Amino acid sequence: MQIHLISVGKLSKEFSSIADEYQKMIKWKLKTTEITYLQKLPPNQIKPFEAKLITQYLDAKSYKIILDVAGREFDSHEFTGLFRSGSLINNKSLEFIIGGAFGLDNSIHSIAGASLSLSRMTFSHRIARIMLLEQIYRAQTILENHPYHKA
Repeated sequence: MQIHLISVGKLSKEFSSIADEYQKMIKWKLKTTEITYLQKLPPNQIKPFEAKLITQYLDAKSYKIILDVAGREFDSHEFTGLFRSGSLINNKSLEFIIGGAFGLDNSIHSIAGASLSLSRMTFSHRIARIMLLEQIYRAQTILENHPYHKA
């Protein structure tokens, strides 16, 4: 299983140390890409600009899951199903995409196989990334019958 996490924005030192801890515990092949840029753009140009940057890192054969406040909410066992169900992803690699402050452009929405919401609340890309990494680790432990997941 290959997982690629693509996120707009850079993690601070404090958030990076938490992300690093989860990444060390995840046994599946996990790659993360942080997309950062210094250009100041008008709000109406940000999402299309970020979409162009994101697209450079996408694998055409991967199953793409975007994080979006309007996406489907999963419990941890349902989320684990994304990793268990070969029929859903045809054993492709998974790409999780986290947008910037304005969300993701429609061009990214249109190529996504699924839209995932971590909550009806909105979180910064930093918090969303940590939460996603924790849930990936949790999914791994559920599949391994490890006691980390208690419910």
